[in-house]
Parts: sequence; C-alpha cells; structure tokens
Amino acid sequence: MQAIAVIGLSCLFPEANTPAEYWQNLLQEKNSCTTATELNLDTEPSRFFTDKKGVADKYYCARGGYIRDFTLDADGFQLPPERIKELGETFQWPLHVAREALRDSGYYDNPKILKECGVVLGNLSFPTKASNHLLLSLYQQALDPLLKNALNRPDFSLASFAQQKKYSPENSRISGLPASIVAQALGLSAHSLALDAACASSLYAVALACHYLQSGKTDLMLAGAVSAADPFFVNMGFSIFHAYPQHPETCNPLDNNSGGLFASQGAGMFVLKRLDDAERDGDHIHAVISGIGLSNDGRGQFVLSPNSKGQMLAYERAYDSSRITSAEIDYIECHATGTPLGDKVELDSMEMFFAAPESAEENKTKPLIGSVKSNLGHMLTAAGMGGMTKVILALQNGIIPATVGVEDVMTSKNDGVSADQIVRQATDWPHKRQQRSAAVSAFGFGGTNAHIVFEAANTEIIRGKEKQQKKPARKIQSPVAIIGMEAIFGGCNGLHEFYQTIYDNKQHFRKLPPERWKGLEQHPELSQVTEGAWLESFEMDFLRFKLQPNPKERLIPQQLLTLEVTDRALKKTNLREGQNVAVLVAMETELEIHRFRGRVNLAAQIEDSLEKTGITLSDEERKQLIALSRDSLLEEVQINRFTSFIGNIMAARISSLWDFSGPAMTISSEENSVFRALEIAQMLLVENNVDAVVITAVDLAGSPEQVLLRNRKSPLNSAKATLSFDREVNGWMIGEGAGTVVLKSMENAKKDHEQIYATLDALEFANGVSAEAVEDAGKKALKSAKLKADEIGILEVFGSGNEHEDKAEMSGLSSLYSGKNSSCAIGGIKANIGHTFAASGMASLIKATLCLHHRFIPGVPQWNAPKTELLSGNEFYVPVESRPWLIQPGGLKRHAAISGLGQDNVCSHLILSEAPVELRQKVEVAESGDLSLFPLMGQDMSTVRKTLVDLENDLQSGKEPAALARRYYEVSKNNDAEFAAVLIGATKEEILKEITAAKSGIENSFSGKGDWSSPKGSY
Repeated sequence: MQAIAVIGLSCLFPEANTPAEYWQNLLQEKNSCTTATELNLDTEPSRFFTDKKGVADKYYCARGGYIRDFTLDADGFQLPPERIKELGETFQWPLHVAREALRDSGYYDNPKILKECGVVLGNLSFPTKASNHLLLSLYQQALDPLLKNALNRPDFSLASFAQQKKYSPENSRISGLPASIVAQALGLSAHSLALDAACASSLYAVALACHYLQSGKTDLMLAGAVSAADPFFVNMGFSIFHAYPQHPETCNPLDNNSGGLFASQGAGMFVLKRLDDAERDGDHIHAVISGIGLSNDGRGQFVLSPNSKGQMLAYERAYDSSRITSAEIDYIECHATGTPLGDKVELDSMEMFFAAPESAEENKTKPLIGSVKSNLGHMLTAAGMGGMTKVILALQNGIIPATVGVEDVMTSKNDGVSADQIVRQATDWPHKRQQRSAAVSAFGFGGTNAHIVFEAANTEIIRGKEKQQKKPARKIQSPVAIIGMEAIFGGCNGLHEFYQTIYDNKQHFRKLPPERWKGLEQHPELSQVTEGAWLESFEMDFLRFKLQPNPKERLIPQQLLTLEVTDRALKKTNLREGQNVAVLVAMETELEIHRFRGRVNLAAQIEDSLEKTGITLSDEERKQLIALSRDSLLEEVQINRFTSFIGNIMAARISSLWDFSGPAMTISSEENSVFRALEIAQMLLVENNVDAVVITAVDLAGSPEQVLLRNRKSPLNSAKATLSFDREVNGWMIGEGAGTVVLKSMENAKKDHEQIYATLDALEFANGVSAEAVEDAGKKALKSAKLKADEIGILEVFGSGNEHEDKAEMSGLSSLYSGKNSSCAIGGIKANIGHTFAASGMASLIKATLCLHHRFIPGVPQWNAPKTELLSGNEFYVPVESRPWLIQPGGLKRHAAISGLGQDNVCSHLILSEAPVELRQKVEVAESGDLSLFPLMGQDMSTVRKTLVDLENDLQSGKEPAALARRYYEVSKNNDAEFAAVLIGATKEEILKEITAAKSGIENSFSGKGDWSSPKGSY
C-alpha cells in the first residue's frame, strides 16, 4: 500500500485528556479503571448490582474505565454553541478529539485544506445516556395509565427513570450523525461516515481513511473512534455474556488468572495524509502506516468466539500490503482484553504466524508483545485508538511501556509466544534494525479482525524502501457491476413482488397491524398514526441460519431480516462459500433496543412511585407487578437476543453463514448510508482488495420510537399517498424493509459469467441540504460518468415529504436538468413503499436497476398534479403508468440517475447504466411473471388481427406467457410483414387486457386515426 503519514493525534481516555497525559500514565504503569458512579449510570449503582453471575436484569461488575471531569469547550466550532451543548457524549467527545488532532496537525486554522478533509468514525450502535432521556419517557407515559388501573389508584404516577436533562432530538441519531456533526462543526468535506466493526472499529476507520487517501478522493483524513454508549446498558450486556471478572477475580490481560474484561469509555483521533504530501508540505510526522490487513473469521463455532483462521488472515494481508515483513516487527500491541478464551486464541494465532521454525530463520528475534487494556480497560469501538496511540508514542520515544498486572504469564499452546516476550516493565526499544516498527491487532465480536503496521517517522529510510512499489493517488471512477439483488419492503416479499409493485403502480400502505406497537400506540403523539407500509412478516429457515427457534432467544427483526434478504441475493450469483467477499450493512441504531433499559429500570421506577404515593404491597404483589410491567414492554433478554443488539453482528453473521473472509462492518450516514457503502465498495473493488462486495440496507422505520421522534421533526403525511412533489402530499410516509445488492468489478463479473443487471458509473457528494448542493453533486456525477444531462432517461428522486428537503432537491435538480425539454421521467419509490430512511437509498437503487434491466419507465401511483413551487418548468415529466423505455435517437444505452440527501447534511447523486448488450441475459423471461414482449406481424389489418386472436387462444389454453413470448419473438425475426403490433404485459390477465384494447386500437389506426398505444406501453 502507499505509505500514509500520521500527522496529528489526540485522545480522551480514562484519566488522560491529552497524549502527553496518556504517555505519563503508561510510564507510571497506572491502572485507570474505577467503579461506576450514579453520574455514569444515571441511577444508584447498588440498586441493580449483584455479586453473582446469571441474575436476570442485574449486573455483577461496575468497574471500568470512565471519562470524568471533562467538559467540552463548545465555542469555536462552525455550529452554534447552544446546539453543541445539547448533544451527548457520543457527539461531544469526537468533536473534541477531532479539533485537537487538527490543531496538532497544524491545519485547524486552514479552511481551504479542511474542505478537502474527510472523517471516518468508529462508533457503537448502542443506546446512549442522551438517547435514553429522549426515549424512556415513551415507555413511562405508555405504562403509567395501565399501572393506575391495575392499582386502582388514579393518584399513582410512574416516576421517571432518572432526573430529566435537556438533550437535543439529534441524540436519537446515534450511529451515523456524530461523524456528520464533526464534519459540519469543523468545515470538512462531504466525505463523512461512521462504521461499526465492534472492537476492531478503530482500525477499520483508519483502514477506510487510507482508502480515501489512496483513491484520491481526499487529501486529508480524520480517522478515529468513540466509545460513549450508555454504561448501564454495556454493563448489563457484558453481564449477560459473563464476560466480566467476578469478585475477587480481576482483569489482567495476558495473565492466566484474569477473569474477564473491564468495559471502558473513550475517544481518539488521527489526522492522516499521504506520506509524499506530508513530506512535501513539511508536516510533522508522528508515524507512518505501511500495511493494513482486514479479515473476518467466516464460519466458526459461535458468533462471539474468536477464530485463529481469521486472525492469521489479517496478519497475512497486512504484511502482503507492507514494505516490511513480519520478521522485522519489533513489538505487537495485542488485542488481549483479559478474557481467558480470547487472549489464549490470540497468542496461539501469533504463534502460528510469527513464530516460524528456527530452521527457517535462525537469526529471527521474536517480537515483544503487550496490551494497553491492562491500563485502560476495553474501550470497545475505541479500543484500537488506545493501542495505536500507545504504539505511536512508543515509536517516538523509543520506550515500550509495561503491560501491568501480569503475574501468572499466559503463553501460547506450544510456547511459541513465551513469557519473556511480554513487556512487564518499561523497556527500551529493541535494536533489531535501523527503522523501528510495530503492529497493532484488533479482533472484534463476530470475527472482525484487523492488523496495522506502523513505522517510526524516519522518512528517508521509508522513501527508499517505497520507491519500487509506490502508486500515485488517483481519483477512481470505474464501472462496478450489480450481479445480484433482493428486496423485502412493506408488502413485497422478494424481488419479483418488488418489481411488480414498481411496474403495476402498486402501493403497500395499510393500517397499523394489531399488537405491532404493543400498546405504545396509546401514547398521545402516536394515537393519530393511521397508515404505513408496514413489514408484517417474512419467511426464513432458522436451521439454515443456525438460529435458536426459541422466541426468548430470537434475534431482533432487524437482524433476522438482514440475514434473509442477503442470503437470497447471494444465492442468485455465482459466488461461492469461502471467498474473499466484503459485507457492508447500511443501517442506523434500532431504537427499540432502548426497551431493554426501559424494562430493567421499571423495578426502581415502580418501587419509588409506590413509596411516593404511599401504596403498600406485599413482596409477592410487588414482584408480580414489576414482572408484568417489564414483560409487557420486553421479555427477559438472554444471550442470543442481546447479541442481536450489537449492530455489526448483522454483517458478521452473513460472513459466518457464507464463510466469507473479507471485511465485515456496518456503515452509517443517515439516509445516505447506502451511497456511502457503495463508495466504499467501489474503492475496495477497484483496488482489488476483495472478490466482491455485498451491501445490505435495513431500516424498520415504523417502530413507535422512530415514528415518535421523526414526527416531532417533520409531520407524517395525512393526505393522499403518492410522490411527495404532488400538491396534495403534506408529509412523509412510513416505510420498512431491507434490500441487498451484490457487486463485482466489471472485469471480474465478465470473467465469472455473472448476470449483470446494471453498472454503477459515477457517485458524487456535496455538502449541505440545499439547491446548490443538489446541483453540485449532480454536476460532478455527470462529469465523472462523461454524460450530459439530456442522456438521463429516468431520475429517481429522494422525495422525502419534508418540505425543506423537497424544495432544495427540486430546485437543484431543475437547474441541473434545465433545457432537457421534458425528456426525463421522474419518480420516487417512497410513493409505493414509504420512507425507509437508512434503507431508502437501497430501495431506489434496486428500483432504478430493475427499470434499466427490464427497459421500462415506471409510473407514479396516484399522481395528480405538482406543487407549483417544485415542478413549474418543463425539465421533467411524471408518468402515471409504466411504459417501455425507448432509447433516445443517437443514444447508445439507457442511463438512470438517483438523487439522495439526508440528515447527515450531504447530497448525493448516483448514475447507473444498463449492462452492455452482449452481457445481458434474456430479459423477457428472466423470472416467472416478468415483463414479456409479443411482436405480432401482418401484411394488413386482418392478418394483424388474426395474430391477436391466435395469441389470445394460446393464452386461454394455458400456455405460459414467457414461453409464448419467446415463440412470437422467433417468428417475428424472419417476418418481413409491413405492419406490426407490439404487446407488453407481465401476467396472463394483463396480456389479455392488452389484446382487447389492441383489437379496437388497431382498427382505428387502419382507419387513419393515428398510431395506437396503451398506457401499459403496447403499441
């Protein structure tokens, strides 16, 4: 890989607000883990503490690494201080470390450079202390009247879970928005995203940031991570996993007596730049990244159990990409968390990879090893920032700090990693070679593995070794092929039903299904919700996915749906198990997992409320009341169900099912999540890092939590359901579902004889939700695709139903496509299935791809007339019925565009093209029920009419439309008749209706009344 320089760094770790403080703590062998307080947990810690493992709704360890005595200076950002002060720690901590890292780099006061800087943030998709304050009141207000009735006490009032604090509604956008806020607050580029790769998130963030630099998309990158999930939620979860030590055990990584891990908080950030550029610009270089390896364990015993196979693959890929070999590594910062199984597997993996037989390398010196989690605890998504920052500081200072608390030293199976390799007191850097080098490992839940190679900033030596393999940064725009798809949205249980929905103008809006919201619909702000495109059910084989059928162990629907839709899409390709395939899941935090703390907290809330009201119950009555209340909100959560609360596990389960070894992670960028995942896929494929990329997007946006918070920001539609630019639409529409696309480079798709549905030609982004940003993103995309606006035949709009967004989008698109003289059709999938937010880009992508593949222009259901302020010109037209997509005169192939924008304050524009003719398989009969075309030839009206009757008889006799379409097509190829009619339809009934219409239409045509055509597209 091209060498990347670290030119800025910062941290906010337990008892260390700066790198200097952190370094001193390391040298002093300080253990910064302490006991949680009420301030950390938003409750009195003792109320939910037990000294035993396995007690439901209790945690047995409150020790961890906590951020204390830190207050963000909200002044100086490009956002109002008042807005920043109402954001929680998940936002404020990344803001702080990003600003400090930029200050360290020397670019904080350089807005011109910052406009070319992107940000990748590792972030855990768990509830936060701030989001609890937004959502737990929903459960309180829903349960309060029920408890009044149960107790027959109108004066009873259910207490709040904690003292209420003022937090912005933005705190509910947990996964992706923190990265966007960093970009907005610091004036960065439109390249911002968050990812969740569990404990490997920090290293994955650095790896993706390097991809952005190597691709030429950016010139500067912020890469970091934050761990600021609700500590109460984290403590409960790790107690369910039995991952904590139980008193008197403690956490001592790489020690045989360690009983488990301590969970911690923190954040860290690096500023990265291409080494050549950093040298040219005279930047201070802290260290150089010279190799990165990402992998997944693939198929293993259990989703939480580590696997040496995947870890060794990460090592292998890192050194294959690096200038230096594994034998030249001086020190390895291990993942080592203190869990006995995890630490042991890691040492065994290192033995197999690093401890080569003595005969192979007689002079080889084994690397020293250690783990900073002995000082900090396990910072989860930010854990790698602690390890990498330690290594960079150690490289600079020539000292390796001690791993503290190790007494009974753990070794690998065959002692290939021995006791003398563990650094137990501060040690001068070993003089193995002229250039200091070290590596950092991170191995996360679900088998997400990463290994990064660092070198000291002696750039003269580095440049000398790099000359032969250096590649110049380049802006990449290479076609990527879509080779597989699947869709489960609203009432569409599969791709074919989704296709029929689009072609036949179907809609899936209906009343809220009974029991769906479990009584939460009684909340006053939800009681008026009438319709949505609800996803009521879908089928899946639990044996296929090796899942527990027990409802109490069942994964949450978000993860079940992701597994099913992805598996279906993969089965439609030529991919095989065991390949190097990356898995990206576009998502946002499933807000209904807040019910877990809502459930647990009810014990304290009910007890406090009973005491305050003066109600005395027997112990048995009180326990029954608490149990019934808890179970009405959420049943007791067991281990398998809690694993499904972990966002990245979705991607990992897919990798496990198919034994894929490529990187697996979730991608979050609000409504632009799918487009950001596509951009990452493009970089991975163009750089030949993987064989293929599978992208799934999922959002069950119809949960009461989602609807409540979104409706407060922007009202739901209470009028006719159609494209939001229609004059009768007055809000957004509820949608739910998931979709998947499978991607390969065009070269590999051809080589592997894949079905190619369409190609991704260009994808561009622009900052802001404004007309100017919409137009800018579109202009850049057209330029990258080397197309003119009048070559786009279909424009799939975002059309959210939010008044501000709709006005900005149509104003920008009208300017972009002005002068096209009504040759571009517009539409939006939300008119069919509602707004699916994080999955909305996927629904639009699959729709546009189907239109290209089947060559039809889709109608917009229930369209009447536009809002004049949105569609007043003649740049576009809105088709009300689907019709054939006839190519423009002089055009070589069909092109479609997709417009996107979202709460990440970014606009996107994607351009697709139909697959080259020689790579298309037969469209007419691709799937049962797909669109079929019937050319009917004749020398005059009577012979044409006879072929209509013949086709009618064939259909009535029971012959399949697909087979008939092939037969009539073959006949037409050798027929030089003067006249022809062409019928189009998907089903027997539809084609018969077209025949009836054609009989009278053809007669009128021969009578001189003009050519006949039907709304369906027959002519």
